[in-house]
Amino acid sequence: MSTHDEILSLGDDLMRMHGFNAFSYYHLADALKVRPAAVHYHFPTKDALALSIVNRSREAFHAFSERVLLEADLQIRLKSFVRIFAENADTGKICLMGAAGADFYSLSEDTRGAVRLFVLDIIAWLTDLLDEGRQCGDFTFDGLPRTRALLIATNLAASLHMARILGKKEFQSISGQLVKDICPSKKSTKRSSSKVRGK
Repeated sequence: MSTHDEILSLGDDLMRMHGFNAFSYYHLADALKVRPAAVHYHFPTKDALALSIVNRSREAFHAFSERVLLEADLQIRLKSFVRIFAENADTGKICLMGAAGADFYSLSEDTRGAVRLFVLDIIAWLTDLLDEGRQCGDFTFDGLPRTRALLIATNLAASLHMARILGKKEFQSISGQLVKDICPSKKSTKRSSSKVRGK
């Protein structure tokens, strides 16, 4: 991994673990055993680093959304999305939405704009998934798909904070219930389809 990518990865970890305002270039340089000037060479300002972290996460989400299209089962697509958050729970970190939201007004307008686009990408993808799933019977819920998408994303982000305080099992409990609330069992789905065909 290049020094540039090492700085980016460590900055991402520190932002999710401690918050954007809780670390400095000295912490990055010390952890990577490089001079602070080397960090400034790749990222002239700390906000330039934050912008790169957000853009990298946005690109990673785009790659995920393309990759998961190969999965025909929409419930599995949803569970794959939840696993992104579970990986943070496993390491005691919060998601980038939560980390950036907590320090939102410490970020430049450019970075805040990138955060908005990142979150809107997630909500749009989740909205489309829920809309498609409800139409084909894979999901069942009241209200607008976008409102449900906001509820799911918000609860997943908040559950990572609860996991820090009360333990990882709380994330598992919350995320599991979020999925269960909108995913009818395969048996009941088949039974409903059979009734429709029998009419």
